[in-house]
Amino acid sequence: MAKKIKDKNGNVYVEAKPWYKKWWIWVIAVLALLFIIGAVGGNSGHKEGSGSATKVPSTITVDYDNYDVDDAKTYSVNYSNSDWPSANVNINKITVYKLSKPYKYDSANNGKFNINGFIKLHFKIKANSDISIYPEQGTANFGSEQQDSATETWDGDINKGATKSGNVYIPVKDLKSVSSIKNLRFKFSANGQNNFDDSHDYDITLNLKN
Repeated sequence: MAKKIKDKNGNVYVEAKPWYKKWWIWVIAVLALLFIIGAVGGNSGHKEGSGSATKVPSTITVDYDNYDVDDAKTYSVNYSNSDWPSANVNINKITVYKLSKPYKYDSANNGKFNINGFIKLHFKIKANSDISIYPEQGTANFGSEQQDSATETWDGDINKGATKSGNVYIPVKDLKSVSSIKNLRFKFSANGQNNFDDSHDYDITLNLKN
């Protein structure tokens, strides 16, 4: 109950409680603290790369198989190639995934072996004539490894004037961290749909800067 005070003239006053003694002030303070804790915890799925945040997915799907992911890092490469007049080939980013554990990987050409990660190259290809192009049948070199691409879903025939975008996944046997790979060499081929003599071999070297 509030305390009543009577002055010398007979006037009665009610003494107001200090703000810190009011129960609803502390309720609001606790709710605000819980909100802040929840907001901070909600950002735990993001890990910093080199100057930019990379969202780390819980799993990735490669060739219909799911792989649990421990860490990921994305590199901007902004590669463009128009050496072959029939196509403009662009790679705008590369993502390196570190898996949460070693997985048994069944490759098309090299049998089964354990992997610890994947490299993902994001392609954008514009056809200036009717072409057949095969980055998903490419071969990559990095460190002491040489690996074939993992999937075949979007490349192949591209008609004149059309643009196709897609990802190329490369399995990695030995991967200490998402920053371990410093450069990547990638080779694939292309040819005209109606003229197989109009062909081109791509041999691309990409640097992954930390």
